[in-house]
Amino acid sequence: MSVIDERQKEVKAVFEGFQDPDDKWKYLMCLSKEHPGMDESLKAEKFIVQGCAARMFLVPEYKEGLLFFHMDTEGGAESPLISRGLGALALKIYNGSSPRDILNTDPQFFQNIGLNVGLSPTRANGFASLLKQIYLYARVFSVL
Repeated sequence: MSVIDERQKEVKAVFEGFQDPDDKWKYLMCLSKEHPGMDESLKAEKFIVQGCAARMFLVPEYKEGLLFFHMDTEGGAESPLISRGLGALALKIYNGSSPRDILNTDPQFFQNIGLNVGLSPTRANGFASLLKQIYLYARVFSVL
């Protein structure tokens, strides 16, 4: 079992424990507020995730065979909380993993835990773009 599989199992258990459908949004807002963000100097145009309504930045860092991501939105911890929370959740799953493990993971996991239910089309598109960018970086760094 990969580290990603273990993290997905933990996140799935959290989502299964929600009693109220609004609990997942509260969870994402908590993740957003807890997320450390990133240094302003990293927020360059080339790192903007295309397709997000909110300006989201995703910066890869490859160290010792593992991919680390720095992510933040233009408003940081102030706004937009759901978009930033979605990014923080993705990093909770993928950060510090090998490119191969990322590429071997089915991104449908997020739909399987019901994250797509109630997500606005704009946010769903932005989240799909973020996942696509993570997988693209994994492909690029898998050849190193």
